[in-house]
Amino acid sequence: MNSPSQRPLLLVSWHGAQPALPCLELDAPARFDWLLFDYTGQQAAGRREIPGLTDPIGLAGQSVEVLSERTECKGDIFQALCRWLHDNERCPEYVGLIDDDVWIAVSDINRALHLARLEGLDLFSPTLWHDSEYSHRWMLTQPHRQFRSVDWVEVMMPFYRGDLFRAALGHMDGNVSSWGLDRYLWPTLQVMRGQTRTALLDSVRASHRRPITSGLKTYRNGRNAEQEKRAMRAHCIALLQQHRPDLIGSDWYRRLFEQRHQRTRWQQLLTGLGRPVRRWLDGST
Repeated sequence: MNSPSQRPLLLVSWHGAQPALPCLELDAPARFDWLLFDYTGQQAAGRREIPGLTDPIGLAGQSVEVLSERTECKGDIFQALCRWLHDNERCPEYVGLIDDDVWIAVSDINRALHLARLEGLDLFSPTLWHDSEYSHRWMLTQPHRQFRSVDWVEVMMPFYRGDLFRAALGHMDGNVSSWGLDRYLWPTLQVMRGQTRTALLDSVRASHRRPITSGLKTYRNGRNAEQEKRAMRAHCIALLQQHRPDLIGSDWYRRLFEQRHQRTRWQQLLTGLGRPVRRWLDGST
């Protein structure tokens, strides 16, 4: 059994003016600790009763740690959590972050943690149902498998080994959008630390409900998400040149730092046309 300070920790984003945990199905006791992050900065930080909660498993009335900070985007939340872990000398077995518009059950999260322990995973994520809003098609669930090894997972609902997540302190500074953290920063830290077991869990599925808009904004640092991603790429290449120059030019390096993962404008157009066609076909007889 994990000690209280080592129990897995799950941060769930929260709009402070609304009930907490709006999309989580509370169908089982959590085998992890909760952390609510009020990204509007309206609520006071500290331990408090889970706000606005009615549930069938006895969470109502229990206290939970609340972090509160007005943020622009997800990169701010990652940095705030990393600072909080260091300031409180916490190193959970796993650290997970889930957006407030991700539908998933508590029992799914428990099962994901169990599978991660069995397989010795260092970084993992549930997969997405096919009717979700998504950026990367390879994050969609695939049938007839428990999990599959990948080079990286996106930041929608990732889980990290606690010490791996803490190792990112200082490397995320100034990244507001979180773009580049998933594809560049954590894979780089993983190879530097020898923690390279990364997987998507096809046996654990979630649904993302809101459209993705982080790539459409210009942030307070004057950069948009694509510019932040390029800056993180350059930072990680510099880290590799300093600490693991043997990896420069390797197959892993080419997959992460050179292979194009963005569609051309023509491919984007075809994808935009294809989705409503697929939905029409799914609904026809």
